[in-house]
Amino acid sequence: MEHSLVQRTYTRVLEHLIEHGWAPHYTDLAVEFGIGTEEARLAVNEAAESAVGCWTSPGTDQVGSWAPFNSTPTHYRVSVEGEAKWFGQCGLEVNAIRWLFPGKEVVVDARDLATAEPIRVRYKDEDILEVSPDTTVGHINHPMWKWSEYPSPEN
Repeated sequence: MEHSLVQRTYTRVLEHLIEHGWAPHYTDLAVEFGIGTEEARLAVNEAAESAVGCWTSPGTDQVGSWAPFNSTPTHYRVSVEGEAKWFGQCGLEVNAIRWLFPGKEVVVDARDLATAEPIRVRYKDEDILEVSPDTTVGHINHPMWKWSEYPSPEN
């Protein structure tokens, strides 16, 4: 498949997530790009395989996650300027969403997975406006140098 189509697909999926809060179906991309549905389906899969943190939902050709977003609901609820329609991929990636909305306030609301207590982080560009509770920390139980070995839906 031509590299430019894979790149356009990757970019359009991310743009659509930013605009709508959910990923487009490959049939929508086929219409938008003026290509056949099979070519669009393959382009979505190749774009997902070529990028870190992007995958289709297991057993489907539908976008499940496209870093830093998740197309299906997670407990990382994201709002921008008070509009809530996005979900973060994980506790690490969700922090990158603020860079996709320059000059706007981005709020991440989640719950502690052990206690169900609410957690809120508010950003505006590089400024962290609020972290609540103030004891909030991020934790990844896997050394960074081994991230490429971490299980994903593909392995």
